[in-house]
Amino acid sequence: MTTRKLSGAFGVLHHIRQNPFLVIGGLIVLVFVSFALFPSIIAHADPTELNVAGQFTPPSTEHWLGTDEVGRDLFSRIVHGTRYSLGMALGIVVTAAVFGTIVGAIAGFVGGIRDDIMMRIADVFLSLPTFVLAMAIAAVIGRGLVSLYVALSIIWWPVYARLARGMILSLRERLHVESARALGARGPYIIRRHILGFMLKEINVRITIDIGFALVAVASLSFIGLGASRPTPEWGLLLADARQYITGSWWYPVFPGIAITVATVGFSMVGDGLTKVIGEPEEEHQ
Repeated sequence: MTTRKLSGAFGVLHHIRQNPFLVIGGLIVLVFVSFALFPSIIAHADPTELNVAGQFTPPSTEHWLGTDEVGRDLFSRIVHGTRYSLGMALGIVVTAAVFGTIVGAIAGFVGGIRDDIMMRIADVFLSLPTFVLAMAIAAVIGRGLVSLYVALSIIWWPVYARLARGMILSLRERLHVESARALGARGPYIIRRHILGFMLKEINVRITIDIGFALVAVASLSFIGLGASRPTPEWGLLLADARQYITGSWWYPVFPGIAITVATVGFSMVGDGLTKVIGEPEEEHQ
């Protein structure tokens, strides 16, 4: 068993060395995670402190990314904004993944009329334009990060429900699952003990990729006024405030846009790399 684990670990390291995009993406993700966890240590300036005398200062040694229309340090606002933008994206995707996986697993394992009802509900959400639906939900609930979180979580879960159901339909016919059922194991135990481990690879990869897309969705809804409110240094809100100054203060819209782009690409690279590194767990025999 020890030898097998060691060989598996060396295999993972080999795949990582053969996949530089995973390493690059991992470093990008690590940087932004550090921003979210330790913003005050990385950026010392107060992201909400006004300094009208220093408005629209271009990038310099004092203000690395320049200042905005009221003199706030842009680097500090981007770093502190990571906690809102990335934190929201992570929370949305994890919530949708957990709920959607549970619904899809139950539907696929139970089958019958309950499967049909659950999947028809998921199909209704999938058939609607996702961004328009998110806008409508956020507008009904009201502006704010909480409504943004609820709206995007609602539109994201059907994807995971469909993904989980498809995997369940394939896995429930495997020999070790049939054996557990023959021994009298109940459905929830079979799913948790004999099926979930085989699903984690694909679900984890999907989560990693979706965090980048959720980040763009959060920024987009904040950009049109349905997310964070001022003076919260959320990335989409920074872009919304900066758009009218693009001709005279190029750094103001450029750097928040770069942050969103680089973070999205980083998570996508990690997700793509994980598909080649993570192997399917061994079947468990009971």
